[in-house]
Amino acid sequence: MVRFVNSFLFLLFTAGLFIFVPHLQAEMKITLKDGKVIEVPVAESDVQSIEYGAVQNNDPEVFPEKSIRIQSAKYGNISFELEGELGYKQYFCNAKEALLKKCDGKDKCRIIVGSTFCGDPYPGKGKYLYVEYTCGQKMKRAKKSQTEVMLLTCP
Repeated sequence: MVRFVNSFLFLLFTAGLFIFVPHLQAEMKITLKDGKVIEVPVAESDVQSIEYGAVQNNDPEVFPEKSIRIQSAKYGNISFELEGELGYKQYFCNAKEALLKKCDGKDKCRIIVGSTFCGDPYPGKGKYLYVEYTCGQKMKRAKKSQTEVMLLTCP
């Protein structure tokens, strides 16, 4: 009986050597904000899910150094009418996303100032578009009132 158990354990151990598969490992690439890519080892047990489908391009767009890069954009105005109280109230909406799509990476961008970028934050009152952008290492600012044409340039 002891011999049978020893033979069985030996057979089980030997079969285990052929069936044993080490844990799979992979390298996950992570892109940092500064553009540097690092590789981190990942074990199979750390993978939660894998999605298959259309290949997505996650590489950030590369623009020429001397191109418009929108830093901030807001549309609206300030009210100094607070029913006898001293102070002011701001009526602005964030126009940055719209201007990123329209102007980022170009050397010139023509904008007709109006509520098409982010709505009308101050109905019935005059409004301005304020934009801060960089051209290479140089910070630039632009301001135009509604219905005027703003031209951003990066020579």
